[in-house]
Amino acid sequence: MYKKMFPNKTMFSKLLITYILLSIIPVALIGLVSFKMSEKLLDAQISKSNINTLEQINKNINVLIDQVSAIVNIYNMNNELEALLTKQYTNPYDQLLDQAKVENNMLRYSFAFDWLSFQSFLIGNNGLIYTQNYENNIVDPERLLNFPLKDILAQNPDRITWLSTHRSYLKNQEDSQVFTAAKLLQTNALNKNYGVFLISVKEQNLYTIYKNLLQNGNEIMIVDRSNHIISHSDRSRVGQILNEPYVQKLLATEENYKISSTIHNQKFLTLYKKIDRVDWYIVENIPMNSIFQDIDALKQTILIVAFVCILLSVVAAFFISRSISLPIRKLSRRVQNYWLQGTVEPDYPVNEVKLLNIEYDKMIEKLEKTINALVINQEEKRIAELQALQMQINPHFLYNTLNSIKCLVWVNKTELIEPTIHALVTLLEQTINRNDEFITIQEELNNIEQYVYIQQIRTDEAITLRYNIDPQMLDCTIPKLLLQPIIENALFHGIEPSKVPGVINVFGSIHQDSLKIEIIDNGVGMNEEELARVFNETASPSSSRFSGIGVRNVHERLKLNFGPSYGLTIHSQPDFGTSVILTLPKLMKSTEVKEHHV
Repeated sequence: MYKKMFPNKTMFSKLLITYILLSIIPVALIGLVSFKMSEKLLDAQISKSNINTLEQINKNINVLIDQVSAIVNIYNMNNELEALLTKQYTNPYDQLLDQAKVENNMLRYSFAFDWLSFQSFLIGNNGLIYTQNYENNIVDPERLLNFPLKDILAQNPDRITWLSTHRSYLKNQEDSQVFTAAKLLQTNALNKNYGVFLISVKEQNLYTIYKNLLQNGNEIMIVDRSNHIISHSDRSRVGQILNEPYVQKLLATEENYKISSTIHNQKFLTLYKKIDRVDWYIVENIPMNSIFQDIDALKQTILIVAFVCILLSVVAAFFISRSISLPIRKLSRRVQNYWLQGTVEPDYPVNEVKLLNIEYDKMIEKLEKTINALVINQEEKRIAELQALQMQINPHFLYNTLNSIKCLVWVNKTELIEPTIHALVTLLEQTINRNDEFITIQEELNNIEQYVYIQQIRTDEAITLRYNIDPQMLDCTIPKLLLQPIIENALFHGIEPSKVPGVINVFGSIHQDSLKIEIIDNGVGMNEEELARVFNETASPSSSRFSGIGVRNVHERLKLNFGPSYGLTIHSQPDFGTSVILTLPKLMKSTEVKEHHV
């Protein structure tokens, strides 16, 4: 059974084993990589989500700090306080009046920020303490006056100093935890201090910011650089000192950071965010078991999916291998039968691919021979067609030239016959008798001048021939007798019928790798019907003033030599003349023309 399913050295067995290996190994690798990547992505996602949480907490704390700073600045910029905080009283009544005035103002300020739970204090240089005029709120003067506030504030007299969370300065609220912002009050001119302003904000304001973000056993705290806990999700730890080892590592960097930490033998993912304005730090500890709970579920899912994929891959490999190998086995048997030519088929397994490879090499060899023969045949055909076109243009050209000489005899200008024949012989030597298929544009222009000279002698009329050729074109090569048929048609069928002095302009320009040659005459021109007959091979030459023989010849030679993208176009208008534009590749003397054949 096994040998029938996996015959030795056959295409089917090789494909099946290959597909199975190529399916199991990638699926296993993909499963492993997916698990690792998912673990990293989940960790990154959780970290990103919680970092965004810390960012939001940071923004809300900054709003709270802005409000506290605004209150401090109100007192700091109150110029009336200096006189009241430095005034020495001898009359108790005056002291009570001034104290009531100050405390009423403090009460009014507290109403402006009534959403913020705080208590403000003014300690004057006169030894008096002022606060909001709340009933039953009794200030603990001993704690306020004995605390070395001025020494602490003198280190940064122009800045607000933030004190860590501590018990309230009010005797009836000693169980309440507050954090305090303090500012030394100074005169603007002499920088002389006249008192201290303190604002104690309930720590509950901080806890309210993040308490709704607590989930999955995480804990959030706010600590200062001295490791004092300003606020903590565990309310019993507010105001304590944080002695965990990981805290020093966090506080050693100024950037946002995350680490893995161990707290009381439990692993946490610890995230950290610095609050620059108050030199506080937001710390969040997330239990690792809450993170890996999702990862473990993902791991089981990946294992199940990987097993199903492997099973489906094995089944698919069997059918794919069979579908691919079966046609190849049938083809190889046909080739094998042809190869053995009716002899007995060998009883050993035949490598189908090797057999097909041998026959393929034989087929390629035959195809190469056939293609080479076709290329040679096409080249010979092209040369024969060009020679046929050349044989067509030569009699046409000679006929018109000899006809011109005959006209000299008729008009009794025998003295011009000899120079005319000399010009004809020179022209024939340059064109018809040369074996070169291509000549330079300069040589073609010389041939045109000889031809125009012959026509001037024949007609006894001046023919103006003007050139406007890019000098770089003169050494470019073109098929010989390419421009002469166009000039001939311009003279015989354009200028002569017009009975006006003939003018022929020849323009030449280079456009990247192509040449454009335009020949314009001032002859009688053609209408649309006559233009359509020019390229009509079935039209009679006498049916139009403009002969199509030379024009079609030039057009076909350009396409045979260079391909269908090159050729000849004609623009004409009755009584205004004709423009013939030739487009051909830019070829120098050393350029192989065969490179441009199609």
